[in-house]
Amino acid sequence: MLVEVFYELHKDELVAVMTRHSRDGEKSKDAVQEAFLKALNHREALSAMKQKSLWAWMYTAAKNALIDEKRRTARVVAYEDTGMAEAADPAPDPTDAIMVRELMHRLPPELMRIVSLRYFGGMNATEIGEMKGIPPSTVRSQLRTALSILRKYAGNRDF
Repeated sequence: MLVEVFYELHKDELVAVMTRHSRDGEKSKDAVQEAFLKALNHREALSAMKQKSLWAWMYTAAKNALIDEKRRTARVVAYEDTGMAEAADPAPDPTDAIMVRELMHRLPPELMRIVSLRYFGGMNATEIGEMKGIPPSTVRSQLRTALSILRKYAGNRDF
């Protein structure tokens, strides 16, 4: 089934389903629109699908778009709620940087590199994964492990 035909036949139904998930009609419309734009980029592969499979693909793409939007919104709200948007950052305590450096050197070398790339190099999990030849999910898992280790180390100190 052609993506364009599917869109005309099922967009309202898909928006209704997404609205039940998000309880926000506008965000649901945006998510469905984003899913269909993504589908147009994959038109050849999707046009060969049966209607049921295409529905599942579109549903997943729209739901992922809703989740991504929720995450983006949560980050902005969290930043604004801290008052950091208006207040200037206080001068950093140089002893904190020394402690962080000391704790970082206690990590296994591979975890130390990933933490450094993420937090000091400004790279995201996808970029790090491409550079290291590993999936982004593995990078995120390794970051969680490293941060957990750092928290344990920091818990033993006045940090």
